[in-house]
Amino acid sequence: MLYVTLFIFGLFTGSFINLIADRLVSSESFLFGRSHCDFCKHKLSIKDLLPIISFGLLKGRCRYCNEKLSIYYPLSEFLTGMAFFGIAYYLKFETFPTWQLPMWLRFIYLLVITSMFIIILLTDAKYRIIPDKVLIPAVVLTLGYLVFVNAYYLTNLRSFLANDKFGVFMLQVGYFTDQLVTVLKNIGTLLLSSLAISLFFLFLIFITKGRGMGYGDVKLGFLIGLFNGFPHNLLAIFLGFLVGSVYSLFLIAMGKKSMKDTIPFGPFLITGSFITFFAGEFILNWYLNIF
Repeated sequence: MLYVTLFIFGLFTGSFINLIADRLVSSESFLFGRSHCDFCKHKLSIKDLLPIISFGLLKGRCRYCNEKLSIYYPLSEFLTGMAFFGIAYYLKFETFPTWQLPMWLRFIYLLVITSMFIIILLTDAKYRIIPDKVLIPAVVLTLGYLVFVNAYYLTNLRSFLANDKFGVFMLQVGYFTDQLVTVLKNIGTLLLSSLAISLFFLFLIFITKGRGMGYGDVKLGFLIGLFNGFPHNLLAIFLGFLVGSVYSLFLIAMGKKSMKDTIPFGPFLITGSFITFFAGEFILNWYLNIF
């Protein structure tokens, strides 16, 4: 029931996320004002806002003007519901009574950052825009989370060592200092790898004269680099390119796109990031075991 509850919570969150994505582009407030049909502007009632169910019962059409509704409505709801379910399963949410502060913060952080990723996915897929109003706060949130988690670990480690007889000896021989240096090196590697991803995207913009991707992708690459961590962030970018290439070839084979056409790249980067988050360790181990 815990997982079902989180899935349902994700469905409703996904509905709100789609509203945010649309209103960020239209500059309409998403905090105030009732939801309305994009075509006839008729205000929607509660029975029109049930995630997935309302869309299915109305056969994908507005109740009031009968215009066909975007498939992004149920898609964003289902995607967010599955993402919340996946995060809970990944963290073994049934053990939450034993969780301490870092675990609770990780859970909340993952729900929030996932929601922000899905907003970016929707705005880029629908409008080819990666909004700084979401992207920059997501970068700040991720950096803040990383700093807090590492600071919490180092503070607790020093406190434990200082209150333990053997720990006092470990302090004297420099164990804590070694741990501090290791944490700083890891953070430095993470920042450098994330910056390298952004610089690589800038290089692609330069050689394609802006036809391959936009500057929003550069900043999104930095965020994905921070979120997935090194070396998983490199895998996330590779999978993003791979999924995007397969999808593009499929569209070309179906005659819906030509070699000269472009598609929004952000959704594929985010897809690669999600795949890496849930299965990155397995994929890397599988790859390394080949050799």
